[in-house]
Amino acid sequence: MTDKNMKNALRMVLQLLINIVILLLLLQVFTWAYNFSYKVFTDNALNPNSTKEVEFVIQPDSSTIEIVDDLVEQGLVADKYVMIAKIYLSSYHGKMMPGIYVLSPSMSEDEILKEISRTGGEEE
Repeated sequence: MTDKNMKNALRMVLQLLINIVILLLLLQVFTWAYNFSYKVFTDNALNPNSTKEVEFVIQPDSSTIEIVDDLVEQGLVADKYVMIAKIYLSSYHGKMMPGIYVLSPSMSEDEILKEISRTGGEEE
C-alpha cells in the first residue's frame, strides 16, 4: 500500500468515526427531547400512594420559578424544568394565587396547578 492510499484510508476511517460520534450525539439529544416532552405532556403524580399532606404557602409577588422551587423542595413535584415548561404551556401561567394550600405528593401536577390557581386558597 502506498503512502497516498494509507492517508486516504485513514481519512475515511476518521471521517466515519466523526460521523458515528455525531450520530450518537443526535440520538442522545432526540432521546432527551422526547423524554422531556413526554414528562411535560403527561400528567403524573410524584408518589401516587402517598397519604402525606403538605401545607404549601405562596407568598404575594412570588415568581413562577420561586413557586416551582418550593414545590420541588417540599417534595411535591420531581422535576423543576418539566413543571416550569408545563406551567408556561398551560392556561395556569400567571394565575397562581398567593395563599396557603394543602397539597400531597399523590396529587398529579395538573391537580397541583389547578389547586394553587384557584381563588379559594386560604388567605394568610
